[in-house]
Amino acid sequence: MLLSVIIPVYNVANTLQRCVDSVLAQKIDGADDEMEIILVDDGSTDKSSILCDKYENKENVHVIHQANAGLSEARNAGLRIAKGEYVTFVDSDDYLEPNAYSQLLPLCIKEHCDILEYSFFRQLYKEKTPIVLSEKLYTDPLSYWLDGQAYTHTYAWNKIYRRPLFDHVQFPKGKKFEDVPTLWQLLHIVRTIRTTSLCFYHYTFNANGITQKARGRSYRDLLQAHLTIVNDSQLKTRDGFAEYYRHVLDIQLQTYIYSGKSKDIKLPILPYYSSLKLKLMHLFGLPTLCRFLRAFHTIIDR
Repeated sequence: MLLSVIIPVYNVANTLQRCVDSVLAQKIDGADDEMEIILVDDGSTDKSSILCDKYENKENVHVIHQANAGLSEARNAGLRIAKGEYVTFVDSDDYLEPNAYSQLLPLCIKEHCDILEYSFFRQLYKEKTPIVLSEKLYTDPLSYWLDGQAYTHTYAWNKIYRRPLFDHVQFPKGKKFEDVPTLWQLLHIVRTIRTTSLCFYHYTFNANGITQKARGRSYRDLLQAHLTIVNDSQLKTRDGFAEYYRHVLDIQLQTYIYSGKSKDIKLPILPYYSSLKLKLMHLFGLPTLCRFLRAFHTIIDR
C-alpha cells in the first residue's frame, strides 16, 4: 500500500460526498490497491455517519465511528490503522483536483521526501485564489520554517508525509490550531522537505468550520503553540527569526483582542523593531498596545 488518505468527518453531510468522491477518483499508477481511504466519523449528529457507511463497501475504504473527541483525535485514530508508506489528510469540506496523487507521489519517491507540501486553492463561495508555493527542496527544517515561512501555512491537509513519522508524533488532543505544534514536532525528526507549485487542493470556506469560529480559547492554543517555538534557542539565532517574531506578535495581539484578559499577554519582549506594531510595543509596552488595539477594534466593530 503506497498511500493512506485520512478524512476526519464531523457534521459535514452537505460536503462529504464531494470530498470522498474526489479522493476515490484519484489513481496511482493505474492501480486500485495502492491507496486506501480512512473515514473517521467523530461522533457526527447529522447524516454524515450514514454517508460514511455507504462508502464502506468500496474496496480499500475503511470507516471508523468514534465518540466526539475533536479533529486531532480523529486524525490520530486514522493514523493508528493506516498501512500506507505515505499518509495524507483531506478535510471533509474540501476536495481535490483529478490526478493529484499520481503527480505528487513521484516527487516524494524521487526526492526521498519526508514531507511534501503542495499548493492549493483558497475557495470562497464561487471565487478561488491559488496559493502557490515555490519549487524548493529543504534539507534544513529550520530554513523551511523561517525562509519558507512555513509557520504561515502549517495546514495538515496540503502535505504528504512518510507515515512512520507519526510513530513518534501525534496531533495534540483537545487543542485548536493543532497543525502548528504537530508540524513543529515533525520538523525535529525529518531530513528532507519539498515544496511544489503543483496546485490540487481546494480549501473551501466553511462558516461553521473550526478556523472560522476561532476566538479567545482557540487563539490561546495558537499563541501557546507559537510561544513554545519562539523561545527555541536555536531558532533565535537564524536569519528570518525577526519576521517570525513579528508574526507571533500579531497572534498575541489578536488573542488579547478576543479575550481581553491580561493573563493572555505572554509574548516575551525581544529587540526587534521592523514593523510599526513592534515599535509601538517597545515605546508603550505590550499590555498598553494590547489594550489600545482591543479598544480600537471594539469601536470599529460597533
